[in-house]
Amino acid sequence: MDHGLHRRSHTLQSLKTAEANVADIPSSPTSSSPAGSDADWRFSLHAFTKTRRSLSNREPVVLGTSPGSRSSHSRKLSKSRNLSTSSIGALTHRGSAFSDDSGQLSAPDVLSRAASPSSVDWQSQKVEAVTPLESDTHLLRTKTPYLVVTSEYLVKAKSRSDVCKLFPSIAEKPAAEPGTSLPEPTLAVPLSSIVAVFVAESTRPSFGIEVWWKSPNGLFFQQATFFFNLPRERDQQMHHISRGVRANQHGEGEGECETAQPSPEVLRILDSIHDSEEPGFAHRKLEVFPVVPRAGMRKEYIKKAEDSSKKPQETPSFYLVVGTYLCYFVVIHQSKSGEATHQHKTFGLVTLEKFRGDWVVHEERFNISFRNPMAARVTLELASCHYRRIIRVFGLADRYLKPVWPQMWQSAEIFHVAGLKEPQYLVPREDFGSVRRTLDAYMAACNCAPVEWEINWKTKFPPEFRVLPAKDGSRYTPLQLLAVLRALRYNDYFHSLSFRDVDLGPLWDAQDPYSSTRGAVAYLSRTCVTLDPDEVEILQQSSLLHQEFHALAFCSETIQQIDFTNCTPSGSSNTGRLREAAPNLQFLTPILNLLRSDITKCSNLILAHNPLLRSDLEDVVETLKTGRIHTLDVSSCGLCEVELRSLIGPLLDRPQPLQSLNLSENPGRLPADFLPQMLYNLPQIRELNMRGSLQAGWDTTTTLIPFEILDRLECLEELDISGFKVNYATIRDLGEFLHNKASGERGAYAAKFRKLVLNHCGITGSEAAKLCRAIGYNSDMHLSLSGNPLEDGIEDLVDVIRASKVPAGLYLELIEFKEESNYDLLIRALAETESVSLLSLAGTAPTPSLDTIHQTCSSEMVETLEYLFSHNKSIRYLDLSGFSGKLEDGQLARGFARALAGLTENTTMTHLKIRNQNLHDDVGTLGRVLSLNQSLRVLDCQGNDFNLTSIKFLVSNLKQNDRIIDFPFTDAERAAIWNNILKGLHKSTAATCPTKGSAAADKLGKAQEVMLLDVLNRQFDEIDEHLRRNRLILEEAAGQLLDFEMSADSLEDMEDTWLGLDPEEAEQGPRSSDTTPTTTEHRGLRRPTVRSSYIHMDTSLPAPYHVRHGMDGLESPTETLDPASEVSTPPEMVGEKVPEDLSFKQMMAEFREVGFDTAS
Repeated sequence: MDHGLHRRSHTLQSLKTAEANVADIPSSPTSSSPAGSDADWRFSLHAFTKTRRSLSNREPVVLGTSPGSRSSHSRKLSKSRNLSTSSIGALTHRGSAFSDDSGQLSAPDVLSRAASPSSVDWQSQKVEAVTPLESDTHLLRTKTPYLVVTSEYLVKAKSRSDVCKLFPSIAEKPAAEPGTSLPEPTLAVPLSSIVAVFVAESTRPSFGIEVWWKSPNGLFFQQATFFFNLPRERDQQMHHISRGVRANQHGEGEGECETAQPSPEVLRILDSIHDSEEPGFAHRKLEVFPVVPRAGMRKEYIKKAEDSSKKPQETPSFYLVVGTYLCYFVVIHQSKSGEATHQHKTFGLVTLEKFRGDWVVHEERFNISFRNPMAARVTLELASCHYRRIIRVFGLADRYLKPVWPQMWQSAEIFHVAGLKEPQYLVPREDFGSVRRTLDAYMAACNCAPVEWEINWKTKFPPEFRVLPAKDGSRYTPLQLLAVLRALRYNDYFHSLSFRDVDLGPLWDAQDPYSSTRGAVAYLSRTCVTLDPDEVEILQQSSLLHQEFHALAFCSETIQQIDFTNCTPSGSSNTGRLREAAPNLQFLTPILNLLRSDITKCSNLILAHNPLLRSDLEDVVETLKTGRIHTLDVSSCGLCEVELRSLIGPLLDRPQPLQSLNLSENPGRLPADFLPQMLYNLPQIRELNMRGSLQAGWDTTTTLIPFEILDRLECLEELDISGFKVNYATIRDLGEFLHNKASGERGAYAAKFRKLVLNHCGITGSEAAKLCRAIGYNSDMHLSLSGNPLEDGIEDLVDVIRASKVPAGLYLELIEFKEESNYDLLIRALAETESVSLLSLAGTAPTPSLDTIHQTCSSEMVETLEYLFSHNKSIRYLDLSGFSGKLEDGQLARGFARALAGLTENTTMTHLKIRNQNLHDDVGTLGRVLSLNQSLRVLDCQGNDFNLTSIKFLVSNLKQNDRIIDFPFTDAERAAIWNNILKGLHKSTAATCPTKGSAAADKLGKAQEVMLLDVLNRQFDEIDEHLRRNRLILEEAAGQLLDFEMSADSLEDMEDTWLGLDPEEAEQGPRSSDTTPTTTEHRGLRRPTVRSSYIHMDTSLPAPYHVRHGMDGLESPTETLDPASEVSTPPEMVGEKVPEDLSFKQMMAEFREVGFDTAS
């Protein structure tokens, strides 16, 4: 009994001594941080016995206190453990891959090369903390090693006596006399070289810390692990080490601290990686951080130690490098030859999914998770003394690359940093909502080729982001499409999107098998509208196409229209296969769901040329009933009569706010008597296209649309009823309606009527004249009368045209004149009119004779056409192309090109399209026009059977013209010209080489082909060079960069481009306009479209993510608190719980068994 009491008393006295040693050192919350492994609290009775033995053998240590101060402590063992857990611990709750002994240091240790006893005056060092380490039970020793933290070094000594001799201020003894030999530390590490200090993640039931520092050569790292007897001792020592490291960092002022600056050799390696990965940003400064891999990452990068010596372990060095779009995890290790080699992994900054960490004083561990679309998550488990700057840099980079995303999304889904106040990052923005910056970042992250796109203002809801088909005709990959969709998710600049003719098939039925978190889908809108859990679950189970278009419609507060024309896999020609493959249009369903819930502004849907299946049609009908669809285009969607009737059902029942409706080119037909009732219920309709959708079934004497109905349509701007034979009553009511619209007599009319399309309606020349008289001179209106028998009553129409009582845009295409004299009358009237500025006569010509090969254009017709070219002063856009089909032709006879001589005197026309008119025989006249005309800007003469001689002649004349800026020869046209050259070559070869098929003849033919192809390519290169010269002249005159990549296949497209400006207007230079979209650098001249190649990212910032020491918000309020102060509990990982700490309860029970009071 006495022996037991003596043992308990001796143990108690040892514990009191230990408490006195650390009484003046505040505790740290790190002891409770689950950033370390929970294995720190798993003890057995054997481990406790070992701890007691260590305590009983310990010699007293004094740290600035008198011996009497130790008696004031009560005889209680308290556990200063904060039971809160950190987000890091929850994520890394597993044992290290390292051997327990691989990093432990005990005698005989060696002195690190980082410090030498002869070079350091240890007695002058200010001691911050002294703590005994756990004794090595494998060696029969009675001495306990100690760890000392000074203002500049971390020192390990063999025993207490060595500590007292090295640092006499601790023992309150005088310093040793000069010449007295001092013991050498077993390890001395400069605090300025330390890379990371954190709780040892080990399966060993001890309390350890890992210290990593740079080796003296700066290329590699060294690592040691120190184990303590109590968790409080470990936490206090780690607190002092971290504080000393920070003091050395901040001592550098505004510059970078020593450990953040890599050696020159390391910097060369990092720069070479950056130059190869991001060559466009080689001039930018990298953000470089030395880091330490933790947990599972060590298996990949650090080999297990084979020896059991207790020495510092030299390891590869590790760096986390942040570029502009990418970040790199770089490992630099020593090869067998002794040279430094490296390997790296690349991650896209915009694919940052989670950043977990703590902002507390010395919790240096953090986890960064990246996840590319349709790929598994990659997590970097790291530690670094620069963890706060790393948090700031990644937060700033995420904000910089996604500047228009809600910052609350950053805090809610990406950055889970306990103790960090929500930062406010101010980053520079760029034009167009910084879409170029965000999209390029996604492209770099996904490692895919760029996507063709442009910004269009000539649309109903400008500006519009328009994705263009690939130039090579290939389909975009799933990652390319996802990059575009995610870059647009929160963009608040665009009001409409267009995917016209872009195949979304790669995302059809695509799933993301690695998407498991709520943040993978858009559940939060910009206005903080949140989906409920059931809706989120349904969304997570949907296809990627469904999720992405849900995000576009749900997250944006500006997108009002999306154009899906011809976006289904393989187009609309494979409707049957699509019905088997997919139940609905996967991009349409989420938008309709949001419209019915009234939580999106995307109420304008263009679905043309997509097979509209029955389930889609039912969804559209249900949404129409809510009145939330404002634009609906279902042209060429394969709808039968029953489906068309079902679609317009809600429009016949009650008034609807529909503003645009297009039912054209569907197989089904609607009875014509449905139209008046439908229009009656559409008082806000602006555009109505019923081309080919109406069928007769009513009294032929009744008007199709009564004037009373038309008169109610105050907002109507465009009407197309092509394909339906109209009667006199309809012409009369339309004329009255047009007269009111054109004259503006009714003040109630809110919009000008702009376009009436009556193609193939059986309208005669006399009836056309009545419509023209009703319109009168109107510079804003277009009238299309193509395919009508205008030759009947042509005299009335000619009189109206000659009197300039016609609209500005006139389409008279595909009209056959039986009498050439009637065609001449029309051309002469058009030559004398002063109101028409856009004229299309494509496919319109006199009836060809049976002998089309030898037919030539009469001198009268040549004279008439030349009169049109030379005397008209109003036409700026002219399409005189021919049409050649299997069933009918619409070409002018050979030799008509002589009339082009009139263009040499024309000073008005800027755009001439004259395709498929056999110009090869009269290329001389066309060449003379090129050299003498000073008004043409665009000349399109493709499809005219040119050969090499023709092209060379045109090139020589183009050289003398400094006005033409577009002289298109597409790839298909160039191939056709080459085929013409080959045909001529083969004919000449056959005539000169009767021994066809011989080796000599074949060799000669191949040589000639190579030579001719080279000559042809050089001619096309000259054309491109002349056009570049002319474009540069125009840009200098305009005072800004211009987009010359816009295509214009029709005259209407030409009119919509900036090329429609008068030459003098373009050369007047920049002009200001409140409604004209402009860019930052180039303001003034209006450009309805801007290609992506003309939109550049601002790269002038040398270091956009740089965070300086002392930057506002970098320090946390917890920095000034005592380490034992309460820290808010960080968020836990979703679905992951920290197990109950049973080992701690067991340890407390063992203490109570030996008589210690553990109540407090």
